[in-house]
Amino acid sequence: MKLKYKGLIILLFSFFFVSHSYSQTETARDSVLQFASKYLKVPYKRGGSTPKAFDCSGFTSFVYRSFGYNLYRTADGQIKNVHTIVCKSGVKPGDLVFFKGRNASQNRIGHVGIVYDIDEDGSFRFIHASVKYGVTVTSASKIYYNTRFVAAGRILEERPLPPEPLPIKQIKIQTKELLLP
Repeated sequence: MKLKYKGLIILLFSFFFVSHSYSQTETARDSVLQFASKYLKVPYKRGGSTPKAFDCSGFTSFVYRSFGYNLYRTADGQIKNVHTIVCKSGVKPGDLVFFKGRNASQNRIGHVGIVYDIDEDGSFRFIHASVKYGVTVTSASKIYYNTRFVAAGRILEERPLPPEPLPIKQIKIQTKELLLP
C-alpha cells in the first residue's frame, strides 16, 4: 500500500513540475495581460505614464516595468528593447506591436501596443493607449492599424516572470540601479 502511495506522490510531483515549467512563459503572458487590463478606460494624455493617464509608450513601459522590464520611454525606442522581431503572423499575446504614427507616409514608428489575443484566422487584437479612447483593446485588422503596421517584437522570452507585478518600492529600486553607471 505504501508503494502505491509513494508512486502517486512522485507522479503528481513530476506532473506539477513538468507542467509548471512548460507553462511559465504562458503564465507570464497571462499575468502581463491581466495587469494591463486593469487599466482599460484610463484616459490618454500625451507624455502620460501613470495610472492617472497614459500615452501609448507610457502604457507599455508602465506595464512591463511592473514586471521588472525597463523599456525605453518612446514607441520608436521600445523596438530596441525586444529580444526577437517576429512577423505579423507569428505574434503571441504579450508581444509588442509597432505602427507608424498618424502620418502613415513617414517611415517612423509612432505607436505601440501589446498583443492581447489572437483569433483562429491569425488576426489579433492589441491593448494600447489610444488618443480617442484611452486604454482600449483594438483589432489590428482595422484599416487604420493594418496599413500602419511596422513590426512586432517579443519581450517575454522563456525566462519566467514573477506571477504578480513587483511592489512599487522594488520597481523604483531596480530603476535607480539601472540608471546608475
